[in-house]
This record gives sequence, structure tokens and C-alpha cells, in this order.
Amino acid sequence: MANSTEQKRVATTRPDHRRGMTRSQIRNERRRRSDSRKRRKRTIYISGGTVLAVIFILSLTLGPGLARNIQSNDANTTENTLNTGGPVPLDPDDGREVISTDATGVGYSTKPATSGQHWLGAETPAGTSAPARWGAYDIALPDEVLVKNLENGGIGLHYNCPEGCDDVIAALKEVAPATQYIISPYPDMSSKITITAWRHHLNLDTFDRAAIADFINAYLDRAPDSVTYDQF
Repeated sequence: MANSTEQKRVATTRPDHRRGMTRSQIRNERRRRSDSRKRRKRTIYISGGTVLAVIFILSLTLGPGLARNIQSNDANTTENTLNTGGPVPLDPDDGREVISTDATGVGYSTKPATSGQHWLGAETPAGTSAPARWGAYDIALPDEVLVKNLENGGIGLHYNCPEGCDDVIAALKEVAPATQYIISPYPDMSSKITITAWRHHLNLDTFDRAAIADFINAYLDRAPDSVTYDQF
């Protein structure tokens, strides 16, 4: 009798979770699993397509704007970091020729000069180096010195006060950058105050803190040979 029972037992390779299920139930389970896999694939395809569509749309909408920004930045910069835009017009390019200290610079388009011929060395006829050490001076410095400071990214803050103007000098010292500046008198300017940078200048008849700050923010350290020296 026991042998008869054992003969009726049939070996099975069904997984444990399918044992006891009918063939119909197994087919239904397989169908559900297949449908589930298809739904996951559709979800992945739809999600991937959506991401690609968003990227494509962004490229169409942002791409031209980014290109315009890049072109605008390129238009506002030339050699190294020269800013050709900003709050004041670009001065003529008088070059960057280094001349010997026994020669005098010529051909400056502005006064004070914002580019052009200049000295370079530890000693000059002005009694200072070229470039001069950053800081405030009680004496006028020639263009041959000042131009080199501008070429190195500095800001010039100059005043023309034959009768004296201590208040203006004090105000210029307050608004000057932390370093990379020259404050000095400059006779025969067409205005009482002139702020200079490489190929830019701002003429003022009265002290204008906001205008000077805008000028400095636009042109400080925006010159062909921008470099920081110790403050005087």
C-alpha cells in the first residue's frame, strides 16, 4: 500500500510559491508579471523621452540667450580683461610703448593719459618708480608713470585745486579701492576731479561718490597687465 502511494507522487520543479497552484492560476500569474514588466518599460521610455524633450526645449529657449551673453562678454573684453563697456566711453588706444626714462611721452589722447607711452623701471626723472607704489601723493606724477600704473590694473584719482581742496582729497581717499590706486594732484585738467583707468576716464566738477564707485567697480583690475603691488 505504501509503495502504491509513493508511485502516485510526481516530482515537481515548481517554485515554492507556485506549488499547489493550478495551471490556470500559473498562467494568470505569468501574464500579470509580463504586463508589469511592460508597464515598467513604458514608464522608463516615457520618462526618458520627457527628459529629452525638456532638454531640447531648454536648448531652444536658453541656447540663443546664452550665446548672446557669451557674444556680449566677448564684445566687452579684449586683451586680457579690458572692459570696453561700463559707465563711460572707451578712450582711444594710444598703445603700450615703453620708452626710455630720458624720453618724454607723446601722443596722449586724454589728460590725464589713460594709455600710451610710459616708463618702466625702479628710477625715473619723477623721483619714483614706474609703476609708482600704490597710494596717495602730494606731488603730481607725470603721465609716463601714471600710464604704467593703469596698465597694471590700477585706478587714478586726480584733483586740480590750485587753491587747495582738503575735503576733496579726504573724500577720494575714502572712496579709493583698498589697493591699486594713485591719488595725486594733476595740474591743467579740464575738470576739478578726474578718475582714470586703462583707456577710461571720468571727469567731475564736484565729488560724486556713486559715480566714482561705479567707475571703480567697472574698471579696477581690468587692464592688459593687471597685477597687484604692495600698497604704499
